[in-house]
Amino acid sequence: MQITILHNKTCNIWRTTKGIIETILKEKGLSAEIEEIVVANDTEAKERHFAGSPQILIDGEDIDPMAGKVTNYHESGCRFYIWKDKLHEGPPKEMLDEAILNPVRNSEGSSHTSSLRDKQREISNGVKKK
Repeated sequence: MQITILHNKTCNIWRTTKGIIETILKEKGLSAEIEEIVVANDTEAKERHFAGSPQILIDGEDIDPMAGKVTNYHESGCRFYIWKDKLHEGPPKEMLDEAILNPVRNSEGSSHTSSLRDKQREISNGVKKK
């Protein structure tokens, strides 16, 4: 398993996220290569489809099921995650745990994923209406 943490220089939440990932791997008796990539500018953000810091990829797939909907890539800013109807400043442990243990990502198969998609649609629709 390859885990990639993409982050920018200004949002340090990635450090906490990396610690959570290492804890999960240890608890589950798993091994993985963890690569850290600093996204330095907007050009790199566009090339990497960087949706904000931290962005977690497992075997090249973003753990956020809505990541494919992002079209505005930029280097700055922290990325927020919605998990179980709550907003988080980084991916919560439960989200990371499911992503690491679940080989199918960005699919309709998870009830958490469906709930997440529904919540993000509500937020998107609310923003569009304003």
